[in-house]
Parts: sequence; C-alpha cells; structure tokens
Amino acid sequence: MKGKKLLILLASIAVVIVFIVIMIAVFSVKSVNLVYHNFDGSNAAIPNDALPADDILSMCKGKSVVFLSKSKLLSQINQAHPQWHAFAVIKNFPNALEIHLVRPQAIIQLDVGGDMLYLDSFGFVTAAPAEGAVIDVTSAFDNRDAAVKTPGQKFEFVLAENNQRLECIINAVLATWQCKVDVADLSQILGKENVFTYNADGDLLIHPSLGGTIRIVSPETDLADRLIKAYGVYYNTTLNLQSDEWTITVHKNGRITTSSAK
Repeated sequence: MKGKKLLILLASIAVVIVFIVIMIAVFSVKSVNLVYHNFDGSNAAIPNDALPADDILSMCKGKSVVFLSKSKLLSQINQAHPQWHAFAVIKNFPNALEIHLVRPQAIIQLDVGGDMLYLDSFGFVTAAPAEGAVIDVTSAFDNRDAAVKTPGQKFEFVLAENNQRLECIINAVLATWQCKVDVADLSQILGKENVFTYNADGDLLIHPSLGGTIRIVSPETDLADRLIKAYGVYYNTTLNLQSDEWTITVHKNGRITTSSAK
C-alpha cells in the first residue's frame, strides 16, 4: 500500500513538472514587435534608423512573458539605445511583446554643476536639439545636485522636493504644448530662461515672455487642466493681463483670481 501511494505521489510530481515545463515553453518570449510613435502619440512609419528587432529580442528572449518586468526591460532598452525612448511594453500572450518607442525630443534644459543637461518630455536625459532653443528651467532650483544624469536614464535630483518640482515643470511645459504650441515654439511663448520659479509657499510661478505672472497653488494637483484654464484668462480680449503688474492666481480648487500691483 505504501509503495502504491509513493508511486501515485511520484506520478503526480512528474505531471506537475511536465506541466511547468510546457508552460515555460509556451509562455516564453519568442518575438518582439516594435511600434514607433510621433511626439503627439500618433503612429509613425518605421524610420530609417529603426532599432533591430533582434537586438531587443536578445534582451528578453526565453524569459517568461507572465513574470517579465516591464520596467526593467524599458530601462535596459533606453540605456542601450538612448537615441530612442521606449515607454511601453504590451504582453501579447502567449509569447510575444509589443514595444512602443518615440524619438526623444528635448523640451527643457538645466544647468547642473556647470554642465547643461537636456531633458525630454519623460524627464530623461537626452541630446541637445539640433537647432532652436529650449526653455532653461535652472531658475526653479536652488540646490541642483544630481543623483542620476546619465543619457538614456531619467534625471534625478538628490533632493526629493526638487524631483517633484521638476515633474510639475515638465507637466506645465506639456500643458502649454497641448494648447497647440509646437515644441520648437515653446521657448518663444514662455521664454528662454527665468520662466519658472517657486515662492516660499511652494507655489509654482510662471513668467511668460509677454509679461505678467501665473501663480499655480499646489502645482502637484491637476496642474495641466488648471494651467490651460489660466491661459484662457491670460490671453483675453477685454483686459490686458500681459504685463508685469498683473498676477493670475490659480487656486487648488480651480478658482482663478487676478490682482494688480497698482
């Protein structure tokens, strides 16, 4: 009887092992499909300098689709190929991956220890633009010690507060872009330097090139929508708020008020 139970147990274990082996074989990465996008998120044609799919496949081939870490794969791709930014991985079961990429485009620049770094819309360190200027956001930070500043990686300050400020500034720039402003024209609308500062209360102060100040209270909360509404007040046909005597304040609840120094 004991021998029979042992045989049943061994048979059960063998079945489990076979099942696991089959599952590993079925759900192992065998192919990748690279999907390219324009800056606005729309699909782009395969570029001339497209990444070799085999190079990307070599990073994940044979790994479990189920347990594959998307963030680790994205980081690996971005560090190996900083000329492209991989921002999404979609698992197509049972054994394929779809990887979405966009060409990095610098939208801001930042002086770190005398070195000018350029960041894309994801906050990653990228190359300087081939032509034109981008917004210098150095004025928003007192301490600019960097923890990570390697091309192809997300830029990080040593201070957590500065990382939150940087995220808000990038969101503010992208909110301006959402108002149908081309990336190449952002610095003309907002200015090339001294555009962003913070006051003692932690409010984000935006100083557009035409003049005046847009003050965003609690900028970490729903910034894009509130800033776009503020632009609707800033650019109006009845009252000239585009002068340094005016401040437009966007409160946390979305209420907008204006005040003049006069």
